[in-house]
Amino acid sequence: MRTLADWLEYIGQVHPVGWDLGLDRVSRVAERLGVCHPANLVVLAAGTNGKGSYCEALNHLALNAGLTVGLTTSPHIQHFSERIRIQGRPVDDEVIVDAFNQIEAARAEITLTYFEFSSLAALVVFQAADLDLAILEVGLGGRLDAMNVVTPDVSVILPIAMDHEHYLGSTREAIGLEKAGILRERVPAIIADPDPPQSVLNELKKLDVPNLQLGRDFGWDDERLWWTSSADQMEAQIGKPRLPSISLAAAMQTSAMLYWPPAPEGLLDLTLVGRQYWVQYGDRTLLMDVAHNPHAIARLSRTLRAWSNLHPTSKVEGVFGVYRDKALTEMLQALGGAVTFFHCSQVDEARALPGAEIVKTLHANGLQSAASYPSFTEALAAALGHTASSDLVVVFGSFPVVGESLNYLGIHPFD
Repeated sequence: MRTLADWLEYIGQVHPVGWDLGLDRVSRVAERLGVCHPANLVVLAAGTNGKGSYCEALNHLALNAGLTVGLTTSPHIQHFSERIRIQGRPVDDEVIVDAFNQIEAARAEITLTYFEFSSLAALVVFQAADLDLAILEVGLGGRLDAMNVVTPDVSVILPIAMDHEHYLGSTREAIGLEKAGILRERVPAIIADPDPPQSVLNELKKLDVPNLQLGRDFGWDDERLWWTSSADQMEAQIGKPRLPSISLAAAMQTSAMLYWPPAPEGLLDLTLVGRQYWVQYGDRTLLMDVAHNPHAIARLSRTLRAWSNLHPTSKVEGVFGVYRDKALTEMLQALGGAVTFFHCSQVDEARALPGAEIVKTLHANGLQSAASYPSFTEALAAALGHTASSDLVVVFGSFPVVGESLNYLGIHPFD
């Protein structure tokens, strides 16, 4: 009998292409499994940045309202089961293995990618759990993403920025059109982009989608959270949150749209592993962030500068790694000198850019204080040895960068 580790190795080999966007194969298997609407209510979320924070916030609000909730996000940071959670906890490995067995039997002659297997597994698990709500995060894009096989009751589009241009297009308008692929005719939508591309607005009109938009119907201004409920505007003086305020405001608006009691308590201190996630390790302070595109890096830079303003005699050193297909130069420009020294390496994936190449790009952009290491454990160890307890070590880049660093520190937030 296959273990979860066996399955994960197997599903990475079934389909000849790792990333093969399209719904033809996965939708046929989803229909065979009967999982296209895996809960009483289904919320489907797309966007470039802020999806994970939105999903976490909506999960928090729904649990506080007494709902039974399934949440699926990707990728995971430390363990695959993080991708499939019920009532806030990752499901057992055995539950995922059973789902993979069902998918394998249903797919027959149809090949599926790793992500397609993963997406279907979440839907199978949620279908069996008889949930009030399933919160589903789109992995890449929207229109052709495997999670788009579902029939949502609410579609949500978070901020759109440049990322994955090879797959989604080279402009925000093109990327916006891909994200808008999760919209359904006359199905309500939440648009949580402060400046939505015209391509998204056009699709809303074309499909006659009733929608609520950031800045018009809901938002979070300074310390004031506001939203629309039954055509009335409501608000709460709540303070400044740890997670992106746009994501939290969109979650609050979603809960109001679905007529849950407005209960913003707890949003202010909500955290999410890997999203500007503060870690105390002995007398050392670390900030971990999966920021891997210029838009996300700009937000990280603001946080680092705010920290430096409070600690003017301390320094910020980075442990950094990124995939080859990322806009590294633009990311460094968005960082804007907030990091004083870079410790670079690459995770054990073919997509990873070697640490030496990252250092070369840093030098080309006038950032001479950098070194490369054979592994992230060595890079992190070097950063900790190169700094004092009053300094900040920021670990950022791709998801595995944060995952490997947490493993090295012996920190397992989901346990």
